Amino acid sequence: MIDGRVVSPSTGATLPVEDPATGEIFAQIPAGSPEDIDRAVRAARASFTAGTWSRADPAHRGRVLWAFARAIRDEAEALAWLETRDSGKPIAEARADIVGTAEILEYYAGLASQVFGQTTRVPGNSFATVIREPAGVVGQITPWNFPLYVGAWKFAPALCSGCSVVLKPSELTSLTMLAAAELALAAGVPPGVFNVVCGTGAEAGAPLAEHRDVDVLAFTGGAVTGRKVLHARADRLRPTQLELGGKSPNIVFDDADLERASAGAAFGIFYNQGENCNAGSRLLVQAGIYERFVARLVERAQAIRVLPPLDERSQMGALISAAHLRKVAGYVDVGILEGATLLCGGPPPAEGHFTRGHWYLPTVLADVKPEHRVFQEEIFGPVVTVTKFTEDDEAIALANATEFGLAAGAWTSSVQRALRCSQELQSGYVWINNYNPTPVEVPFGGVKSSGFGRDCGPQAVDTYTTWKTVLWALSPFDDWYKQ
Repeated sequence: MIDGRVVSPSTGATLPVEDPATGEIFAQIPAGSPEDIDRAVRAARASFTAGTWSRADPAHRGRVLWAFARAIRDEAEALAWLETRDSGKPIAEARADIVGTAEILEYYAGLASQVFGQTTRVPGNSFATVIREPAGVVGQITPWNFPLYVGAWKFAPALCSGCSVVLKPSELTSLTMLAAAELALAAGVPPGVFNVVCGTGAEAGAPLAEHRDVDVLAFTGGAVTGRKVLHARADRLRPTQLELGGKSPNIVFDDADLERASAGAAFGIFYNQGENCNAGSRLLVQAGIYERFVARLVERAQAIRVLPPLDERSQMGALISAAHLRKVAGYVDVGILEGATLLCGGPPPAEGHFTRGHWYLPTVLADVKPEHRVFQEEIFGPVVTVTKFTEDDEAIALANATEFGLAAGAWTSSVQRALRCSQELQSGYVWINNYNPTPVEVPFGGVKSSGFGRDCGPQAVDTYTTWKTVLWALSPFDDWYKQ
């Protein structure tokens, strides 16, 4: 979708779309090229300069975003079906993603008229107006794990702010973003304001990150690629927002409600097949409850229904690709070699629906040490490591003992422990007696190697706006050089 039109890629090439649950190729998407990225950026620049969106009344932008949200809700079932076929996640989770996308648009529709500047008196019989302006042309590169939902974390605040967008979805999961671009156009987003270019990272992502006419670049993905994006942007000294990987700790203290904590721990890691940047992949469990808690967690993991994603009973689907399955399985093998104990999970038996597609069972690795790779490195699959601790100080130290700082959780009935965790955990997001909810009303993002800048909340608008100060003299100019 470039300049309000569905167009063929400049090379005419396409990429296959695979159903992760079956391995079936069921569609083709355009394989965008550097020429297509340039065409989209030029369309975005022309629309921004024309002012049909960038200088539109904020209330008008809000009404259009409300219409966009209604269109998403009207097409929710069809979009959820596409998301499930494309990503392998259960249909119930895909439905939640689509409804969540509409809610994100509704939030930023309401915020459009609330992006305020300020006016203040300053010395010299003057006053100043401080104006918030749209940043310009925004490039966005979005991930495959929550294709439309996390995509909306980026395009909704950018559109709310008056920017023009060029978005490159993951080549593994592009279908719902292409559909959303058509719905945006029908809802009243002007041509050239919301452009979507599919393609690989090398042929479309890198050219977008490197493009000299992109004012702001926002990226969600792995830390390795994030570093490449930042290097590409450094030459132009332009703003970049990065939401990168995580290796999030989930601490269970001995005063926690074990039923609630074990349910939250399972949801924290196995939701979306563990393909979640903020997954609670490192469980830290206090010694006095370790055996009881781990036994309950294993029971919960083994009870999860790993079924074809379109089956309404499915609670966990397939991994995104054969390559990703090999990566996840490889990490489990490494963990066992390092001394971890496999309590449940691993590859499923080669029977029934497991004979096709990319499947892996909910997996629990116990006796994991801080020096193990599975403790330090992001697996991005349904694999949780369990590490025992004795004292609270040790739990905090273990939680902070990785390069990442995206999210963290703590389960306790002690207000003092909860407050300490909220203050001392080196994470951009902390859950207390909960795990995984990410309401749009509050910012999401990390520290350390998990990136910088924020999605969601009013803070996301900071990425897509700039400040301009205008100083007004109320009295005649005093000539500094007068004789």
